[in-house]
Amino acid sequence: MKPYIMSIAALPLVVGCLGTAPKAPRCWTVHRICPAAESAAETPPDAPSAKLLQLEVLAPYNGARLAVLRGDGSVAFDSFNAFAAQPASVLKGAAFDVLEGCGAFSRVVRPGSSAAADVDLEVSVTRLALDCRAEGRCEATVALSIAAVCRRRTVSAARGEASCPVEGGDLTAAFSKAFEEAALRAVGGLKVR
Repeated sequence: MKPYIMSIAALPLVVGCLGTAPKAPRCWTVHRICPAAESAAETPPDAPSAKLLQLEVLAPYNGARLAVLRGDGSVAFDSFNAFAAQPASVLKGAAFDVLEGCGAFSRVVRPGSSAAADVDLEVSVTRLALDCRAEGRCEATVALSIAAVCRRRTVSAARGEASCPVEGGDLTAAFSKAFEEAALRAVGGLKVR
């Protein structure tokens, strides 16, 4: 009977219950780099109002773990680095701040508001990843499209993409800069007046 009791007592050691806990992933976010007050853009007098209607992040970039583009063409998911929430949630605030501060719209309405605007904006993020395909280089890369919709019809659409090197391991700064540049390029291509 004693060997049976000893084997039961040793069971937690075998299954790893008494080992060290795995490291928690580092959580990153995305925010506007230049505050709206510092925007150099002048809003034209005939600029329409806009509502950020929706922002979606397409698969496989829509999970919290960071997607990593590798040199062999595959995509890996980093277990040690993640967004602080689902990417669409993280990016909505940054998208609103960029749209509000870019000077293309007379005012911008937040998603979920009951207020109407001249155009509704639908943002689709098609790439949100760390690009590690080149040896010794790691960049935050973002590609997105913005559609301007008026009375349920698309009146204009534009794409933007940007990459930013990761410096000092600061993924928030790299993704924030890449997202802002990609969004500004897309807004610059919209024809909504």
